[in-house]
Amino acid sequence: MGKFPKYIKPGTNSLRILIAGWLTLFATSSGADSGPSAIERRDYGAAAAQFTVRAQRNDPIAQNNLGALYLKGRGVPQNYELARSWFEKAASNKLAGAMFNLGMIYLRGYGVEANEEQATIWFQRSAEAGDREGQFFLGVHKYYGRGTERDIDVAAQWFRRAAEQNLGSAQFNLAMMHLHGESVRQDEDAAITLLEQAAEQGHESAELTLGRLHLANPDDPLRMAAAVSLFQRLAEDGSPDAQVTLGLLYTFGQGVDQDYDEGRFWLTLASNQRSGSAALNLGNIYVEGIGVPRDRIRAYAWYIVSAEHGDPAGSLNRDQLAEALNETELEQGRVLAVELAKPMPEPVPKS
Repeated sequence: MGKFPKYIKPGTNSLRILIAGWLTLFATSSGADSGPSAIERRDYGAAAAQFTVRAQRNDPIAQNNLGALYLKGRGVPQNYELARSWFEKAASNKLAGAMFNLGMIYLRGYGVEANEEQATIWFQRSAEAGDREGQFFLGVHKYYGRGTERDIDVAAQWFRRAAEQNLGSAQFNLAMMHLHGESVRQDEDAAITLLEQAAEQGHESAELTLGRLHLANPDDPLRMAAAVSLFQRLAEDGSPDAQVTLGLLYTFGQGVDQDYDEGRFWLTLASNQRSGSAALNLGNIYVEGIGVPRDRIRAYAWYIVSAEHGDPAGSLNRDQLAEALNETELEQGRVLAVELAKPMPEPVPKS
């Protein structure tokens, strides 16, 4: 999904030109002294000056972009009231991106009391004007009944409209509705198509869900290979969820040659990122002796780590195993848990 606030490049469709964290910038043909070019040089003061001149001439794009600068305090002192005022002027000039920005201001309470009803009103206006992020947020509010009456049928309609504009978050949400048969027909093929579209844009949750759907077909070698490829790439990119799954695949030899060391490697890497599930599974491995000698003290230590990472099952297993250990073993486990919880340098994975 695009970042908030929206920065809009002159002479283009405002729905698709977004700025990511004010670092991903766009060139412009309107000259070296233009506001967008100044932003590209990170000369926010010059950008603010240029946008101010054009905003005062009732240019809606300049009004929106000046509002974004005031919101972030870039080139001008941060001023939520002025930001909102310029967004309102741009919105009155029918700029859909400014309507979306106003929705976010009310949703997050920037300079105003957070107000989901007011946010929904602006998201509705933005959505109806064709803004895909506005359509997505309106869908979310309709789905959960935030600031409006809950209506999952309407939510699905807005997710679909945003998905048709290639918004990964909307494609993912609509895919999940197809998987569960909420408001739309239950259709795994339709869900997979949407997940693939979102995955092409790097939507991690879509990629993970797609991989898990493939794993649910263990008798299909093509789908298992696709799942392993997905989880391997995501794990190498640092996704702890993917690292847990990949670790378990290696541990149990599903879709890959069984390799206990490789399995523990990926689980440990995920635990280093505070994955309670990874630490829980490492504890289970040592309790059961899966590819390693049984070691109740090390298992207990991993359960402590899992619990500290917030996994309820880790807390339960820790307490249950503690009843079978004597005081010396408990103390050894606690000391070991401190060592296991320390951030470790990432080892080089096996080729």
